[in-house]
Amino acid sequence: MIQDIQVKYEQLSSKQKEMFAGYGLRQIKHFVDISLPKIEAALPQGARVQGINADGKVIAYNPGTKEYLIWISDLQWQRYTKADLAVDMKEDAMAIWQVFGLKNYELIDLSHVHRDFLENQTV
Repeated sequence: MIQDIQVKYEQLSSKQKEMFAGYGLRQIKHFVDISLPKIEAALPQGARVQGINADGKVIAYNPGTKEYLIWISDLQWQRYTKADLAVDMKEDAMAIWQVFGLKNYELIDLSHVHRDFLENQTV
């Protein structure tokens, strides 16, 4: 179990709390530690990962070409014709990862931490 989880949770912004509840710590760790390094290594020059859209796809933007890109299942970037307004930002995922010190935990240890914590919250 994560020490001082309430204190750490209170450090999150409202958007980060939504991501904590929606993704959970296991998925945040997987995204930051495993997916993001592979995804960013394959980015076209000048593009930057924005985050994850409502469909669960990683979105990037290249300000030089003004193109949006989407990470597709065969492990490559594809041009994307629309700008998603509802994007869970990469920086928010990284902030959650840092606040909770997720580099120090194995994925399996994080499976139900967020659910158990949220179920015990008083409104």
